[in-house]
Amino acid sequence: MATPKIETAKETLAYCGSCKMDLAAIVVARTGAKIVKVQCKTCKKEHGFKAPKGVSDPGDAPAPKARKTKTSAEGSSKAVSMEAEWTRLLKEAGAAPRTKYTPKTLLDVGVIVNHSMFGEGIVMRVIHPNKAEILFKGDLKILIHAGSSAVK
Repeated sequence: MATPKIETAKETLAYCGSCKMDLAAIVVARTGAKIVKVQCKTCKKEHGFKAPKGVSDPGDAPAPKARKTKTSAEGSSKAVSMEAEWTRLLKEAGAAPRTKYTPKTLLDVGVIVNHSMFGEGIVMRVIHPNKAEILFKGDLKILIHAGSSAVK
């Protein structure tokens, strides 16, 4: 089975150690089809690629580095596109109710929204006081919501 080709300057989901969560990242360096280095789109820091937590979808992550004193096994972690993660999350949500997005809507993590321009998305993180990070099919967007009135 052929592995999908992952090119540099493409987006993927990766764990960011600075942000302490899985976020959209740009592939900066790769070895063959394995992602080696990414740049977080949120904090703009470059770091070694770490697969998102609990991912088992297409795309190979780099194998762990071999140590001279120990033998290493092939890594089973996988890189995943944002679209694949979006699809997985919406499947898990199933028939959960969808909320029409407006800037006056109060959002919480896990809420599925229908946006007039971006389509269906899922709230990944609420950023204090009035912003939410929402994963849409092709992108991760930060949008405002009614959180500021709920905080006061």
